[in-house]
Amino acid sequence: MEMPEWLNAVVSKMKLSKHFGPTWPHRMIEMPEWDKEEYLNLIDFDNLALICTSLRDGMPCTIVEEYFGQYNLVYDVEFQDGFRWIARMPLMYRLYKCDDRALEKKVQKMLFESMLAAQTFARMKKSVFAPAIYSAFPNDDNPTGVPFFLMQKLGDWRLDETIGHKSGSALRTTFSDLAREMVSLASPPYFSQIGSLYQRGDEFRVGPMLCYTSLHDDPVQLDKRGPYSTLEEYFISALDRHTSAALRDSNRDLYHQTSRLRQLLPHVVDKRFNSGPFILSPFDWDARHIFLSEDSTISGVVDWDFATVVPLQAFFRYPTFMTRDWTVGSKSPFMEDYRRLFRECLAELQDETELPLTELLDQSRWFSLFDEAVQSSEVGGRALPLLERALGVQVESRKMEIKAIPVVRGMPILKEVAGRGKVAVSN
Repeated sequence: MEMPEWLNAVVSKMKLSKHFGPTWPHRMIEMPEWDKEEYLNLIDFDNLALICTSLRDGMPCTIVEEYFGQYNLVYDVEFQDGFRWIARMPLMYRLYKCDDRALEKKVQKMLFESMLAAQTFARMKKSVFAPAIYSAFPNDDNPTGVPFFLMQKLGDWRLDETIGHKSGSALRTTFSDLAREMVSLASPPYFSQIGSLYQRGDEFRVGPMLCYTSLHDDPVQLDKRGPYSTLEEYFISALDRHTSAALRDSNRDLYHQTSRLRQLLPHVVDKRFNSGPFILSPFDWDARHIFLSEDSTISGVVDWDFATVVPLQAFFRYPTFMTRDWTVGSKSPFMEDYRRLFRECLAELQDETELPLTELLDQSRWFSLFDEAVQSSEVGGRALPLLERALGVQVESRKMEIKAIPVVRGMPILKEVAGRGKVAVSN
């Protein structure tokens, strides 16, 4: 069948020699994204195949298929003996970008290294079903031309592709495995600090926090991003960052928002867990990143981008595919059934840990929302009224003045005064 003219025009712009397997429009995927098409110019796929061959003692291979995500290009590499690997290329410019080129490269490399460390730690130290990593190239000075790593291919099905067809008993099997994966990650020994995870040799250490929600919120200052020894320190550091930004930019709304969030802090932090335990956590436990075997058991958890060492109160939570109705503010019987079943599965594991599993799960909705609101000023603006209602906290509305600091030109301060929430500028 002949393609329409507009479709021909789009296809003509694609770098078809840099694509593998069925692609758009012959495959049900989104239209090409042109920044990705430009990124393909940097990649030498012949050298990628040569590297894979050299790592398997000269076994020839070909790239047979591709999968493009929001932050990664994924390639299926098949060897002559039928064995398969995955080549994963993070789109570093999408993970983090800023005007300071040196800082940009440094943060991008730290994100890459943290992703590798998290996936390796989960597999080696906690026996979580994370794919094995065979080799990694964190810089672009390799024959392929871009950072990438090679890992085990999971030859099964993604949860998001199958969940709608599963029976109740099959769902219970999957959710029980998912709960067990969480409990495995939350087993001792624990981390003593909050932050991103890095690996040096055989040692794992916690370093500056590079979490998804806060990375683009304000200029990254690595020396002010932890690691943190307590939950309160973790939250107060982010709130102080927003207060400084409000003072710098004379942003009255941000200052008032941050002040209100600060008043919620005592209602959110459980003192029992202020100093730990702290646990490595994937970013969201998304259904796209969970692979299943034919018997509905979990065979692997992929995509450890933005995995961080988090407070205990942030760890045990409902996976995002169970809470989509929360984000739109409407009830979903499917989501409610998922949450009920997952809670039952987690409760069944209570005898295997001293941590109060269902108690932590029950408070996770508002704790997670508060965490995101503190880390991201944009999220904070939307979440603050919900949090105040949910926590039953009446925050006093105040009026603020902006006064100049004589010693530092252009640096305002915000002074709270009695009133009804309006902001006045005073000299």
